[in-house]
Amino acid sequence: MAQPIDPNSQASTPNNRSGASAKQVYQQAVIAFKAQNYDQALALFQRLRRLPPGSPYYLKAVMGQVKVHQRLKQVDQARSGCQVLLDSSSPEAQQWAQQVLSQLPDSTKVAAPAASPLTNPSAKADLSGFVPLADTTSSQSSPPSPPKSAFPKTPTPLPEPENLDQLKPEDANLNAAEAGEPEPAYQSLFHFQQLNQRPGIDQNGSGLPPVTTADAAIPASKSSDEPVSQSRATPSYQRRPQDPLPKYPLGLWLQQGLTAIALLWGINWAIHFALRTVDRLLQWVRWPVQLRLPGASQNYTVWVISGLVLLALASPWIMDFALAFWHGQKPLSTRQLQGYSPEALRLLRQVCRQRGWQMPELRVIPDPAPLCFSYGWLARNTRIVVSQGILDQGTDEIVTALYGCELARMVNGSGAVLSAVGLLLLLLHSAYHRLAQGGDRLAQPLLRNSLGVLSSIFYGLFWLLRQLMLWLSRLCCSWGDRRAIDLTQHPDHLADGLLQLTEAIAIDLQQRDTLHPLLTSLEILMPVSGRQAITPGSLLAQVDRDGQNLNPENNAASDRFANRANTIATLLAIDSLNPYRQWLRGSASHPPLGERLLNLGQQAILRQQPTTVALPVAPRTSNGFSLPLLLLQKSPLAGLLTGVGIAMGLWFIGGIVNRLGWQRLSWLYQDPSILMGGLWLGLGLGLLLRINALFPDPDSTPSVRQTTATAPTTTVELLHSSSVLPVQGKPITLRGQLRGSAGLENWGCQNLYLDDGLGLVKLVNPVPLGSLQGLFQQRSHPRQWVGQAVTVSGWSRYGAGLLWVDIHQVQLNSQHRFQAYGPNWATLLSLAISLMGILTIFRGG
Repeated sequence: MAQPIDPNSQASTPNNRSGASAKQVYQQAVIAFKAQNYDQALALFQRLRRLPPGSPYYLKAVMGQVKVHQRLKQVDQARSGCQVLLDSSSPEAQQWAQQVLSQLPDSTKVAAPAASPLTNPSAKADLSGFVPLADTTSSQSSPPSPPKSAFPKTPTPLPEPENLDQLKPEDANLNAAEAGEPEPAYQSLFHFQQLNQRPGIDQNGSGLPPVTTADAAIPASKSSDEPVSQSRATPSYQRRPQDPLPKYPLGLWLQQGLTAIALLWGINWAIHFALRTVDRLLQWVRWPVQLRLPGASQNYTVWVISGLVLLALASPWIMDFALAFWHGQKPLSTRQLQGYSPEALRLLRQVCRQRGWQMPELRVIPDPAPLCFSYGWLARNTRIVVSQGILDQGTDEIVTALYGCELARMVNGSGAVLSAVGLLLLLLHSAYHRLAQGGDRLAQPLLRNSLGVLSSIFYGLFWLLRQLMLWLSRLCCSWGDRRAIDLTQHPDHLADGLLQLTEAIAIDLQQRDTLHPLLTSLEILMPVSGRQAITPGSLLAQVDRDGQNLNPENNAASDRFANRANTIATLLAIDSLNPYRQWLRGSASHPPLGERLLNLGQQAILRQQPTTVALPVAPRTSNGFSLPLLLLQKSPLAGLLTGVGIAMGLWFIGGIVNRLGWQRLSWLYQDPSILMGGLWLGLGLGLLLRINALFPDPDSTPSVRQTTATAPTTTVELLHSSSVLPVQGKPITLRGQLRGSAGLENWGCQNLYLDDGLGLVKLVNPVPLGSLQGLFQQRSHPRQWVGQAVTVSGWSRYGAGLLWVDIHQVQLNSQHRFQAYGPNWATLLSLAISLMGILTIFRGG
């Protein structure tokens, strides 16, 4: 439900949740006007026009609409707005409307009002023609004087009428939006040529995009009371209403069922494979007595599937116990929720009443970390869990939006499989986390290392199970966003909720030096991926709500990103304009944040709701899609398919020669070694072909950086200059404070981050079995340097909404450094797999 606008209200705080103030809405409208998002600006100005006609922001909203219509060359609508100003009681507004009417093409003379206009000689001229209204005291002290010209070429500043409230001058500041010469804009948001000529987003400190023609503007949506014609736009970014969602998403349920069947088969196969492998190893070793694993060759399929189904059915109650025991989860009453967010409680009751459900059980985790998730396989046994940090720091709209996301999962029925798997992920990750913590408390090296190895095994199982659920997690998240829009009817609040949750995750990581365990273990149940939130959240945390940098020392280094709106716009462009984005989602649990914000922003503008999401302008050139570059990124998969194709071709040839009686080649027909060998050989060659692209020589980076001013040296610049594909690794060197876990749970560098003062970036060890380095290089391992200033060299990559750096070297000082040897390990692995394929073919089937 839309909240009323209070012209005198302050910014929303935990104690003041009545909604956005008129000042905030007006500032968002000004930002949209400067960003040339004219339909968004119109929607915001239209919202301000709901205020009483005597309100000062009412007149400012009319002025803003007139200026937007001028930009869109909509003369009739601009003249209609001017008539509203002429009918007002403000002589300054009347004079301003008179001047605008004189500048409109084919305008007729409009009689000036009887009251003589007042001018303020000390006021600064506003080149946009949108005149700020001064306060009451200044208008009383300034003597009346006639204007210098009856029809000036540039608008003159107008003082405030005596009956208006006191306002700050910056509240109505649209100056520089129509400056004579536009400031040069950065022409590239990231490294591909097709976006180099894209003028849609400026990253300079002023936050002002270059002035372009009306044809480049995003089309305006039609208002209910004032028709607005749409300007031309790129077809791929024309906004249209969201397709109606089915009451019963049968397609989503079918895909969940298929995923559950595949998961049951995979776990059953893994258990049988593990038992038989252990049994073969015991038989392979020569023991004094014969050792075997009893029952390793038996079939346990019925028992495995029955156990997994029972575990899934009992998952809500087991999860209750686990979360209460490990994280202090406790019930949250409706009265308590009423005190934090009345609108969220109203939404819960409304949705449950419409569908005949009982209220879901509400739970709270007493932790300042931003946690929000739900679990349960039916609506009546679903639990919606939030942390105390969400309730304390979130506004009424944000808390309502987050509860709306969880209600969307209930309505879609997408929690059955994810909740059951979420329990397994929680148990595996908790075992890894608790064993590592227990090992850190031991002084005996053998016991300590044994717990470290066991902890790494549990983490490997957790990683494998998580990989199996990423596809379904992304699918449920996409459906959830659409359903949440349908339930709340406020995509603007959903977008703000995702942004603030992203920012809160990064702030919490900076405070505790690592991600909260639940943000990792239950990532598939969260509205936002903790991994994806690290870098954008830390950049958003550097600026306050008005776009000002919070750290004065960082103004020079982060000048392009000092504005919050520009930071969001850059994220939108990187995620939504990448021509390969559909091929990079395999390792992500959620769709990229920029894509989600883009969809929510489009739906908000269609509903004429204010949003801080500035929609990117689609490039006028081709999308620059390169098939060879995509094949290089997917070379392991392409190698597998090529190997299978060659093997099937040899089978076909063997079948033909067998018919012809050529016995020397008939062995090719239906030989399983050809197929398996082709698979291994294709995978190995695919991995080998992309090593040079993945790992360019990092030693050349310092000399290049000394001669090139554009080389990325901070996290901000890494995001700004990120490549379109992760395979295009960029050698970089960063300096900052190392964050992460300092114990055994960071043997594989799986929980390591670098904070350079401007933002956070995740560090990744590219070695396949990185935990071995934690076991054998304990004295020179990065986990020993957490909290200290280090220099990291490696390769930056961006894909699926995540920015990370593959480690080449972490250096504490000249005596202490950690080398990852990623290219060496990748080469050895590819050669070993290729050799395995060759041996399989020569051995025959």
